[in-house]
Amino acid sequence: MRIGVVGIAVVASLSLAGCGAEPSKTAETTAEAEAGDIERPEDAPVVGVNDNLVSLTCANFLDTAAVATDEEDEEAAIAAQDEIAAGLIWIHGYLFAKNDGEIGVLSQTWMEETAGRIYGTCSEAEDPNTLNLFEVVLDESA
Repeated sequence: MRIGVVGIAVVASLSLAGCGAEPSKTAETTAEAEAGDIERPEDAPVVGVNDNLVSLTCANFLDTAAVATDEEDEEAAIAAQDEIAAGLIWIHGYLFAKNDGEIGVLSQTWMEETAGRIYGTCSEAEDPNTLNLFEVVLDESA
């Protein structure tokens, strides 16, 4: 069963609910200012093309979104919501590094919009099983 963009945005919102309130504009401004001071440690792991996060497909994303919104087993639904939230956080971190910090602050709004765009692209894909989620993310960030 497929869910709509609104459904995936709700999942992103619910996933962030446990993280606390959305940061204030002052906190966002402070975070943006401090982001320029962050340096990547030399020994930090680098995500490679063979890592699981890079090999996910749109079908994987859509299946997880369906479980997150439609699953009657509350634990399974929460686990799927956590997967989506963790994926969005990873995506934000990747794009932050790739774009030298030129990306919106990680917030509930950013997660909802990004999840909605990814869901829309994946839902419209001719073959979600072959469309790499990583490629969708890169296309969405352009």
